[in-house]
Amino acid sequence: MSNLEELQQRFQQAILNQDGSILDDIKDTSKEQRTVLLNVYQNAYGARLIEFLENDYPHTFSYLGDENFQKIAADYYKHHPSDDPNARWFGRHFPAFLKNHADYEHNPECAELAALEHGLGTAFDAEDIEPLSLSSLTTLSPEAWASLTFKAHPSVTILKMKTNAPTIWTALNNEETPEPVETLEQPQQVICWRGENMARFRPMDYDEAMIWNEAMKGANFSVLCELLGTYWPEDEAPLKAAGYLQAWLASEFLIAR
Repeated sequence: MSNLEELQQRFQQAILNQDGSILDDIKDTSKEQRTVLLNVYQNAYGARLIEFLENDYPHTFSYLGDENFQKIAADYYKHHPSDDPNARWFGRHFPAFLKNHADYEHNPECAELAALEHGLGTAFDAEDIEPLSLSSLTTLSPEAWASLTFKAHPSVTILKMKTNAPTIWTALNNEETPEPVETLEQPQQVICWRGENMARFRPMDYDEAMIWNEAMKGANFSVLCELLGTYWPEDEAPLKAAGYLQAWLASEFLIAR
């Protein structure tokens, strides 16, 4: 490694770590001290990362307001410095950071709003794999249907919401004033995915969420029907399960195992 390459790497680490380890190799100028010169680069780097955070969480930014978002974003940057060459992943810990931050422990909708935005972003960027279609299953025998198991598309993310954060997101997306925060009586499962090349989300009702979770653990179609049979008449449970499966296929939730 040449002296120049070594110097470049050390300068990069000083920017990434926000420290003065490179100061001995920087000279003061006639106009400014070296500490100020280094700080210009360090501050510009941090500001750029915070800008990426704003772009990744636009509705969270809007909901919190500029001043509050800048404050929490700077704190996030301090605790989660960038560790990936792709700035797209800098903000991946932001929802959890908000959830556990002392300033927002009594505002859980903020973390859930960020989690929803992260789920949508992840869905959009997910690997492009052909979704499973209903037509590909039409040739299966009844026996094969009973043992059929399922696999989620890479774009799918499941979120548990305790507040009306999805409703808040929708209002902000429509440039409307969100409704007041509401704590749900029971947590609601929300699915994020990419369908027809668009990132989407929707809530799941209790029955659908239950059998989806079991399906992702490996339960076959017959078992899913049995599970629904504990809540629905025996002759209705298979139709109910088939209806959910048809909706999953139409929405492009699944891929071939």
